[in-house]
Amino acid sequence: MKNNQKPPSASNRKQFYFLTLAHTVLDSYATLLSHLQPLLLTKLASAATRNSLAGNFISVYSVFSSLGQILFGWLSDRVRTVHFLTFGVAFTAIGLSQLWLAPSHYIVYLLLAVGGLGVAAFHPQATTYAGALSAEGRGMGISVFLTGGNIGRALGPLLLLYIPYRFGLEYLVWEMIPGVLLALRVPKVLRFEQQLDLTASTRVISNAETTSRESFWHVAGPHSLSLIVLFIIASFRTVTAVGLENFLSIYLDNQNYSDEMRSFVIAIFIFAGSMGIMMSGWLLTRMNTYVLLLFSLLAAPPLFYASLHSDGFSFLVFLFLGNMVLSSSITVNIILAQMILRGHENIASSFMMGAAWGVGGLLNKIVGVLGDRFGLPIVLDGLVMLPLVMAPLLILLRDQPDLSKPKV
Repeated sequence: MKNNQKPPSASNRKQFYFLTLAHTVLDSYATLLSHLQPLLLTKLASAATRNSLAGNFISVYSVFSSLGQILFGWLSDRVRTVHFLTFGVAFTAIGLSQLWLAPSHYIVYLLLAVGGLGVAAFHPQATTYAGALSAEGRGMGISVFLTGGNIGRALGPLLLLYIPYRFGLEYLVWEMIPGVLLALRVPKVLRFEQQLDLTASTRVISNAETTSRESFWHVAGPHSLSLIVLFIIASFRTVTAVGLENFLSIYLDNQNYSDEMRSFVIAIFIFAGSMGIMMSGWLLTRMNTYVLLLFSLLAAPPLFYASLHSDGFSFLVFLFLGNMVLSSSITVNIILAQMILRGHENIASSFMMGAAWGVGGLLNKIVGVLGDRFGLPIVLDGLVMLPLVMAPLLILLRDQPDLSKPKV
């Protein structure tokens, strides 16, 4: 695709800021499940099956919200329409705001599917456009965009649940209104009229290179091992992140935390992830890529373990630092995959964000079963150690470019 993009215009900046805002709002709804999980389990599950049903909820949501991004990534590489984003925001808000009304776990599955499809439709195309619209460069642009989403994931549910926690969860259904109103604004603001360069590269692209696009398998074939390693690392990092986000909520409920305090702790955890992603946008241009990935996988587990065996302020500090460190390599994974799959950046985004998060979510079904059998404290101790197991795989990425060096 020809690169006609000029230095950042007011239109591009406006679209980038609105796209980031839309991501913040959408992800505010996207994490409602982790906050509502203990309450839904009390309503719908027996004491002996709480963790297993939680694993089922996480798995169903992950199939649609994360694995669904592969389909939408493929579609959005071929169809440039803003309505992937319009319906993405609307479906997420409508589906997840009705969870408390579900009379059975089957209806919960249905609502999670609707909300998950909204999440899946939005993310691949939005991530690629965020990089193309950014005035600060693709790496920093994607980091800011992802940070906006993570801030929504952290703080949004606290705002959405403020009234339901105090006056009754039946009020949650009315919280869909801000999301639906924003969805109606999406096609009016995000027009994408310019021929943006959507390719991920730090070098200048010649016109000859952009006249045709190589097939996915032709591009991916020579780098299949690196792509598999990146995917495995992203997936198992997600097992830990998603598992802590959801099962820590149940664990805190078992420890008699109030709903407000439990949600506050989950918000702290998710906000730490947003800070890690923002930090990565700065670090990846200044720190060796391999070292950054290694540090993320080695340093996070002991911080998480210390958190689980602390209380009070120390518990929060170690939890915050652990997720900040673990999340600091997420942007690296996405950029490396986009550079490997040049010309298929939406699919690259969907694999590193969608498929990896989907597999990570599905594997949490096992975490739930183990939690019912052995108890959550033991299972959480093992869960936080998974990144350590992934660290040796980094040696297989030694031939990939160092993003801290120009013109890689």
